[in-house]
Amino acid sequence: MADLSKRLREPLVLTVLIAAAAGWLALIAMWINSTGQNEQLHTEIATLTAERDAAQQNLAEREEMAGALEDNRAELERVEAELATANSQLEAANQDFEARSGELESASQTLAATQDEVASLEERAEEATASVQELAARQAALQSEIQSSSRQLNDVGSRLEEARRQEETATANVAQLADEAAEAAASLAETQSRLQDAREELSSIQDERIELAQQADAANADLVATRQQVDELTAQRDRLEGDVGAYQEQLQALQPQVEALTQTLAERSQALEDVEARISSQVPEEEGGSALQSRAFEVEAEGEANGLRLSLGDDGRFEMRDRTGARVEGAYTLGGGELVLSDVTGYVGSASFPMTCPVEDDETRLTIGAAEGCAISGLEFNVSE
Repeated sequence: MADLSKRLREPLVLTVLIAAAAGWLALIAMWINSTGQNEQLHTEIATLTAERDAAQQNLAEREEMAGALEDNRAELERVEAELATANSQLEAANQDFEARSGELESASQTLAATQDEVASLEERAEEATASVQELAARQAALQSEIQSSSRQLNDVGSRLEEARRQEETATANVAQLADEAAEAAASLAETQSRLQDAREELSSIQDERIELAQQADAANADLVATRQQVDELTAQRDRLEGDVGAYQEQLQALQPQVEALTQTLAERSQALEDVEARISSQVPEEEGGSALQSRAFEVEAEGEANGLRLSLGDDGRFEMRDRTGARVEGAYTLGGGELVLSDVTGYVGSASFPMTCPVEDDETRLTIGAAEGCAISGLEFNVSE
């Protein structure tokens, strides 16, 4: 128990405890910060929803005005950028949630280790109590033996005094009494020696008993402090579990709203494409115009790219959309066995532009060859009806 108390006072242990306390404070600060981020994210989603409704109303009005098509496209791009920002914030919130789950697991492991240490301290306290009881029994036996020796000493002294009184009246028994006195003196010396040994042993036992009592008191104090730490850790774990549950419910409530916003944005993008197609069909083609032809392609192979759509417009613009509705658009050139994509807007991830990809183009498919920097290498796009 003394070793445990000394170990808890070592600088390294104190440093670890201070670092643990600082970690818990940082965790609380992170939770408060994440709560503020969730509220800000809800506010931004409400703002995006209001802006989406305004964009829908503006789009309905601009369908009647062919000259305002570029304004609608810019408005849609801005909403897409805000949606990408909301998705990034949601991803950051998910990462924060995973980090807090890891901290909760670490706190549970620390609590389990502390509980094991408490059990060990309780066992050592029981052993110390048993030792104290055994020493108390030995002390009682020694005291009984000392009392017996004292009675023998008193008896010898009485007999010696009686012999001295009888010496005056019975000189004939002097020799016998002298022998008895010598034996009594030897017995007295032996008894005194045993009494001194017993006293020394009793003093040693008393010192050992005091030390064991002090150790038992220190162990009980350590046990009380450790139990308090266990109670505090248990309370902190319960609070953290409640906070994590509430945070997870907020994430679950937020995810459908983001998905609904993504779906609505995809529907509005498709509606804008329809408007562009109707406007293009109503505008007569100029003589000597572009030789590009509007075509749509789709990946039909299995894998992550399945359902990826590529639209090449006759105005030199392209659009690429995956199954989730995420869209990328920009300018393109096709010819000489190469497809060059540039001026790209939308979610591009780690891809860099302008992007040049070798292609094989025929009437039914568009096959992308392998090239450095080409993010769609190896895909085969079939003509979509």
